[in-house]
Amino acid sequence: MHHVMLDLETFGVHPGAVIRSIGAVEFELDGLTGDSFYKNVDQRSCEIAGLKIEADTKAWWARQPRAPQDILKKDPQPLRQVADAFFTWFRGVGPADRTRVWSHGAAFDPVLWQAAAEAAGSGVPWSHWNLRDTRTLYDLAVFDVRDMMRHSVAHSAIDDCRFQILCVATANQRLELRSTGDVFA
Repeated sequence: MHHVMLDLETFGVHPGAVIRSIGAVEFELDGLTGDSFYKNVDQRSCEIAGLKIEADTKAWWARQPRAPQDILKKDPQPLRQVADAFFTWFRGVGPADRTRVWSHGAAFDPVLWQAAAEAAGSGVPWSHWNLRDTRTLYDLAVFDVRDMMRHSVAHSAIDDCRFQILCVATANQRLELRSTGDVFA
């Protein structure tokens, strides 16, 4: 089974929001990572496709540190170009019907990306039944991500993917320990 962690940075929290960047990393449940994908998206191309900036999210971004904001300014590309490149990259990772797509909220990143990709005239490369939610896994494992040391930039889509993979591996290990009867804190 293949796994891909997906993370977006956006100018909104609802489908139809402007996408600022997309990150994705192929991984195994033990935390081993493979190929990755990252692109910043041109804001104007999103607006031309009909995507909107939500005022609350724009104000939230204005309060964030410079590091993630500066990353988002590097080499933004048109939404359609990014959507097509992501589709091609994802299909190269493994069969769409056997590749699990993880995100920190199954109702957020995949849903917003689908709306953006469709607005651009592209689509999503995954099967809907393969969407997975990190938050559900963390709850099952009685795991709080705030207990993990982070050594990367928060709100960078690619760094968030890698951090979330580390958290998934940790939560998965906790569940495996629980199933063998080992005790953990």
